[in-house]
Amino acid sequence: MPRIAIDRVGALLTADITRRILLFCACVFGLLSSVASAQTQYGYTNWTVDDGLPQNSIRGITQTPDGYIWIPTFDGLVRFDGVRFASFNRSNTKGIESNRFSGIVQGKNGELWIATDGAGLTRYHDGSFETYGQEQGIENGTVRGLTVDLTGHLWILSADRIERWDNTNNRFTDVTPSHTGSIFNPFIWDDAGFWASSHTKLYCFLRGHFSSYDLPHWLGGRAIFYAASDQKGDIWLEAEGGQKAILLPGPSPKFLQVDRDATAHYIDQHGHVWKVRVGPRLTRHFDFISSNHAIEISPTHVFEDREQTLWLATEGKGLYQLQPQIIRTYSREEGLVDDDVYPVFQDRSGAVWVGAWHIGVSRFDKGKIANYTVRDGLPNELVTAIAQDRSGRLWFGSHGGLSIFDHGRFRKIENPKLPWVAQAILADRAGTLWFGTVNGLVSYKDGLTRLFTVRDGLPTNDIHVLMQSQSGDLWIGGYGGIAILHDGRFTQWTEKNGLPSNNIWSLYQDADGVIWIGTYDGGLVRFQDGKITSFDVANGLYSHGVYQILDDNHGYLWMSCSRGIYRVSKNELNEVASGKRHTITSIAFGKTDGLLDLVCNGGLQPAGIRSSDGKLWFPTQDGVATVDPGSVSVDNQPPPVLIESVTLDRSPMAFTPSLTIPPGKRSLQIEYTALSFKAPEQLHFRYQMEGLDTSWIDAGARRTAYYSDVPPGKYVFKVIAANADGVWNHQGQEFIVTVLAPLYRRWWFLTMIATVFAVTIIGFSHYRVVQHRRAREAQHAFSQQLIASQEGERKRIAADLHDSLGQRLVVINNLALFSLKTDDRATMSGAWKETASEISTEAVNAIAEMRSVSYNLRPYHLDRLGLAKAIEGLAEAVARASGIEILAIVDDVDEVFTEELRINFYRIVQEGLQNIVKHAHATEATVRVEHRRDRVVLTIQDNGQGLPSGSRINDSARGGFGLTGMAERAALLRGVLKVHSESGHGTIVHMEIPVR
Repeated sequence: MPRIAIDRVGALLTADITRRILLFCACVFGLLSSVASAQTQYGYTNWTVDDGLPQNSIRGITQTPDGYIWIPTFDGLVRFDGVRFASFNRSNTKGIESNRFSGIVQGKNGELWIATDGAGLTRYHDGSFETYGQEQGIENGTVRGLTVDLTGHLWILSADRIERWDNTNNRFTDVTPSHTGSIFNPFIWDDAGFWASSHTKLYCFLRGHFSSYDLPHWLGGRAIFYAASDQKGDIWLEAEGGQKAILLPGPSPKFLQVDRDATAHYIDQHGHVWKVRVGPRLTRHFDFISSNHAIEISPTHVFEDREQTLWLATEGKGLYQLQPQIIRTYSREEGLVDDDVYPVFQDRSGAVWVGAWHIGVSRFDKGKIANYTVRDGLPNELVTAIAQDRSGRLWFGSHGGLSIFDHGRFRKIENPKLPWVAQAILADRAGTLWFGTVNGLVSYKDGLTRLFTVRDGLPTNDIHVLMQSQSGDLWIGGYGGIAILHDGRFTQWTEKNGLPSNNIWSLYQDADGVIWIGTYDGGLVRFQDGKITSFDVANGLYSHGVYQILDDNHGYLWMSCSRGIYRVSKNELNEVASGKRHTITSIAFGKTDGLLDLVCNGGLQPAGIRSSDGKLWFPTQDGVATVDPGSVSVDNQPPPVLIESVTLDRSPMAFTPSLTIPPGKRSLQIEYTALSFKAPEQLHFRYQMEGLDTSWIDAGARRTAYYSDVPPGKYVFKVIAANADGVWNHQGQEFIVTVLAPLYRRWWFLTMIATVFAVTIIGFSHYRVVQHRRAREAQHAFSQQLIASQEGERKRIAADLHDSLGQRLVVINNLALFSLKTDDRATMSGAWKETASEISTEAVNAIAEMRSVSYNLRPYHLDRLGLAKAIEGLAEAVARASGIEILAIVDDVDEVFTEELRINFYRIVQEGLQNIVKHAHATEATVRVEHRRDRVVLTIQDNGQGLPSGSRINDSARGGFGLTGMAERAALLRGVLKVHSESGHGTIVHMEIPVR
């Protein structure tokens, strides 16, 4: 059966039976297609210069393998990702020499060939543009048309010839048939090929092949002005005077004459048949229904992308995208009593009742709509609630009170008396009717009415929604929270108990027993087994408003709000509740999907239903919207993700897989996108700069990443995206970012600075050490010189005392003794004798003291007997003078020390013994001098009281003048003096002197 259907067939040149059968079948097919077309409505989106297009006249459309849509205009070439237009022209793109693009086709490997108006042919290949002209064989540099075959080979129509692209030689070659003698023109639909005609022949170049046809006599001699090739390959012609014909190619080609207002059909990839009217100049007109309105679009090019979305390019009206509408909205134009709809209810017969706000109520039954108003007994035109009791009676709440629908009319009910208008009506399983009003909750059974208010335990008197749970409890929601009636008692549940909002507008319990709570402004709440989980915009809910909750039995919850209708996977909601995930995906539906008004109504019950046939009904401010969830497809194909551009300090950078940022640059901006054209505004993005960001950044629908100050280092920028159905492309796209440090932060510079600093520190330390050593050596030399000088002076004074003063004292003593011996004692007076005796005694004492002073200044034993004997003599003398028992054990060390050093060793022993005598209160002491192979060891030990607790006994420089002198003399001997003492346990002075 042919795809081109002709509504009215004109007079044909022949009347053969085959042609008549063909036309009959075509007419039947067209009729059936028209019926099917009427059942499908399409939403559309239109982009013009107001939305970013450089011009409203579009000369072609195609999609490259990476997913972008490309559009040529007379003011630049446009790349489209579904949200943003990127324009390429001669002012911003190298290789483009004209902004007036007149056509586009896609060749091999996704390369683009774009015809220009008077500036040759521009090729887009491997990310760059190049324009070809006469040097590449294009006649006069003019391109009037272009086409490709199924393998991607390119042909162009230049000034008056057809040329083929020779990729090997990188130029065009002439392939125009020489026998035609006619000028070829491009087919006017979708760059299908070229055609020419003479008085008797039609010449066609389609899909890389030439063919010719004899014109019938009723066309022969007429000038053919327009020609087009349709989806199937049939050729439409329009001759002078507006006469139209169709050529059916094939083994037996046929020409069919058609009326001026012919109708064709275009079959898309979904199998939908579009009605296409063909008007004057072979202009196509796509006629379809969108949101109950007839729409006409006249495209120059028709294109279907890889997601089977239909695109229409127009001359002067911009770009259109068409998608099937999943929502059918019934409004006053379709027979509804009014547009502003609130309660929606289905009775047991299957009829759906819709309460309007201003006029009455409508009844949908078996495809027909019946309307009821106050003329039919309604107490008031403002209908607020609908329900059906166990006996089958339909109850209606309105501003005029309660009424029951009975035998085609409404009858007002006087009992029960309500304190205000019924906003919700519920017939429970026990047969009790419950009415929610602004002033409380009313129960009615067996003629008895009871009013419950906040005094009885309700959190609010303003009741908007009622639900009986599977357990039989009554759930009451309104402006103030939730109350649960169990065994006659109310339990309150408000924000204090974990609700995100006290404004409750919807309640629903699913088959698993999970209770779902919808709020006016706090999102969705899940309640199961005492656990509350809240969902809001922050973790993926489309809106904070949940006016109604409907379960489609396909795994989704559908909700309404003031921004439209949206659905969420129950599995995702449950996984968030169990901690398996943190976010959910909401799929929103709006005007493109068939809503006449985005604002849905709620707060009156029921605010939507799932009818017995599975369709979902939602009230809106412009009619009641119906959705067939089973017809809503899920796109399981993750969208391709691309990084488009990088801007550094507001200057664009050449983007490569590895980006190096010079020092001093601070602000980095990365543009990315994902290419899915089904609800592209609902694509979801996440990105991360590994090495800088600790986790993924949720960007929502934003397609730009900002980094204000990236520190030096190496990073990997990654971006992933999900389509409108929440299917993620986790592989995404990534590139390496290397931020160079400034000179003063480079590793080699820092290493050099560290090296210089280390060398400086080491040099300074070495200098200080040398200086300190030199100072210490100078001090040591000075001390040695001072001590040597002191010892020399002592030696001289001792010698002078001994040799001079001592001798004189001896002489005085001797003279006194001689006087006493030689004088006549008889004649000597007693006074003289006494005087002479005192002189002798004082002389002896003076000699003894002089010898003691002389010995202390310079012990003569040291020079006469040697160091060892001098020490032994010293110990014996101290023991005798102090009464302390001193044991001296001294090795022969006379030859160990030079003469000037012996006195220092001796003085150390001397000072140690004097400290014992003066401070130790000891009874015993030991002096031990050991001559070992490489050192001399001195130990002086007593059993005295020791040094006071807390004294720094190992710091010889701080132990008093005696210890200080001992330490200085030990240093002159190149030895180390250590003192160990415990209070009450004596003191040990230990010194080791290295010897050669």
